[in-house]
Amino acid sequence: MDVRPFLALAALALLAAGCSSGSQAARQTASPRAPSQTPAPHSPAAPLSARVLLPARTMTAGSSMSGLVVVQNNTGHPVRVGACGTPFEIALVSHSYRPSVAWSTCLQLIIIPVGESSYPVTLSASYLTCLEHGPRGTLKGCLAGGKVPALPPGTYRARLFQLGHLVPLPPTIKIRVTPP
Repeated sequence: MDVRPFLALAALALLAAGCSSGSQAARQTASPRAPSQTPAPHSPAAPLSARVLLPARTMTAGSSMSGLVVVQNNTGHPVRVGACGTPFEIALVSHSYRPSVAWSTCLQLIIIPVGESSYPVTLSASYLTCLEHGPRGTLKGCLAGGKVPALPPGTYRARLFQLGHLVPLPPTIKIRVTPP
């Protein structure tokens, strides 16, 4: 068997690898195609997308659960966002409860890298805010010690909230809140 064609291909591959950029972005996007070739037409993936991962679909009123927001960045470059901790939150909503998510006011540079990344979130089966001096309008009064009251039992939807409009909103997730 003549191995010369295989050796020639191996030498070309080594030569191409030696001439490529050493940057991390180049290593992440490297492909077997030569740079001068035009990629075959295909349906492009969304530039940025997100999905919410939760471990359960039932919660006890007043409890909380940890989840993840998984972001897919297909822009080809990192996305920089000014936020405090995370640009993503999840909260329960219903036909009668539409909370306003409050964002911390510190400013940090958050970088969403190319590819897949995840951001921890906590979903709470409690109201997001309360008033220390009793209820007013649609806001509930705080419980003893400033504790936020639990949501009433029922069917809710876990919805992604984000600082600005980074990603298209993924579908909500149906969550059943049960009595304590």
